[in-house]
Amino acid sequence: MRATIYGNCIGDAIGLLSEFMSKEMAHEVRKAGKMEYKHKLEDVHRLRWKNGDWTDDSDQMILIMDSIVDCGGEVDPVDYAKKLRFWVENGFPELGDAGGIGLGQTTHRVVRCTNFTTDPFASSSAIWERSNRHAAPNGAVMRTSVVGTHRYQSLEAVKKNAMDFCKVTHFSPKCQASTIAVSTAVALMLQRPERLIKKSGAYDVQKLIGEAYDQAKTVFEGDDESRQELHKVLFCKNIDEHELADDPKIGYTYKTLGAGFWALQQTDFRKALETIILEGGDADTNGAVAGALLGCKLGLKGLPRSWLKDLVHKEWLDKKIERYFNVINGSNVKESSLVEEGATGPAEQ
Repeated sequence: MRATIYGNCIGDAIGLLSEFMSKEMAHEVRKAGKMEYKHKLEDVHRLRWKNGDWTDDSDQMILIMDSIVDCGGEVDPVDYAKKLRFWVENGFPELGDAGGIGLGQTTHRVVRCTNFTTDPFASSSAIWERSNRHAAPNGAVMRTSVVGTHRYQSLEAVKKNAMDFCKVTHFSPKCQASTIAVSTAVALMLQRPERLIKKSGAYDVQKLIGEAYDQAKTVFEGDDESRQELHKVLFCKNIDEHELADDPKIGYTYKTLGAGFWALQQTDFRKALETIILEGGDADTNGAVAGALLGCKLGLKGLPRSWLKDLVHKEWLDKKIERYFNVINGSNVKESSLVEEGATGPAEQ
């Protein structure tokens, strides 16, 4: 579990190095050698964050953790909406924030709705309808990997909770399918069922992806075309096919989803994340989802030491994580001694 949360923050923070860059510009960052937070360019966009800081992607994931804690292990979309609006206006004051920065256009529009803090689903649905049901940005999938750590032994619970946290701001079925795929993949890795484990003890990643797809495709009941598109994205083995820097589509939820599930098929965290960063585009969001999925797969030992220890607010984050674990250990079904690659058990993954 821990490596899932760390992975999200690490991927987000290292992805900031090339966020909104073209592929060519992103490769200029690589010239510094092994990629570290200190290689962040001090341009107008990146000056807003310190080296080793994550962005709105992980901030909103932490808000999910806070909401689950404050609601006693339950999921309450209205509580999350209230926390999200407070964050937009104030950020995390204890970290010196003056407000939430890096906010996507869809989330910004939804949060500004007058009924957002009383009926967030109505707000997000209305904004989606205004786009003629076309908009499907990545602002929900970027934050919901952590949902897979909560009540992970029940895929139905994970699926419902992922949809609920998604629909607070993003009502599109594609956004919902994206969050379900990521969250159930995390839950399945924490469950570690025998059917998904090879004789070597490693995950059978293709079977794992297949089961995540089976959960996510239910959003598209009777829509074979949408199911086929989702299947293609999840099983893609060539990162170039996702065209992550294809402006103006860099924020499409399936680009981020594709980057995440491509990473899940890799075995080296640093190499996989650097590959994604060098693609440019919405690199911090792509990195957040990729980092969460691959972090869950590899465990704490798979995370680059410098990327973990140099997170600028790691001590603050650790307190958030401990508080979250204290609550979900009571709401999860009794945890067994599940062991993951490179980790000692679910809470340590």
